[in-house]
Amino acid sequence: MEQVGVIRKTVGDQVEVEVKRFSGCGGSCSSCSSSCSAETSTLTVRINNHIGAKVGDLVEIKAKPKKILKYTFIIYMIPFFMLVMGIFIGVNYFKAIDKSNYEILGFGVGMVFLAMSFLVIRLVDRYINKKEGNLLEITRIIK
Repeated sequence: MEQVGVIRKTVGDQVEVEVKRFSGCGGSCSSCSSSCSAETSTLTVRINNHIGAKVGDLVEIKAKPKKILKYTFIIYMIPFFMLVMGIFIGVNYFKAIDKSNYEILGFGVGMVFLAMSFLVIRLVDRYINKKEGNLLEITRIIK
């Protein structure tokens, strides 16, 4: 995934890059009913400046494909597995203690596990950021 951004500020060995958001409707936001307002919205990201870009430079940013796949797996699969595990544990527990509405209670336990999964994701994200660094990198200065 490649995008173009403008350097807005330097902070030590990092830069803040302003990147225009791409819309999910392919750029024809007027025909889209989601009202995402992606035409005007921008995103500011902090990236390591290993190529010496300066404020005002137009730069190309690339995302590392392996890291994108890893993050995608973490974001989607951890909550799914936690939900299923919570439902399974809850249903079996409440069935074992002979509750008549064990399925609803099991679903409630699944929802609690789902909420806990977001805390797990936050901790994993912090660990990955410290260990591996940023998902994005500046590949070249355009102008």
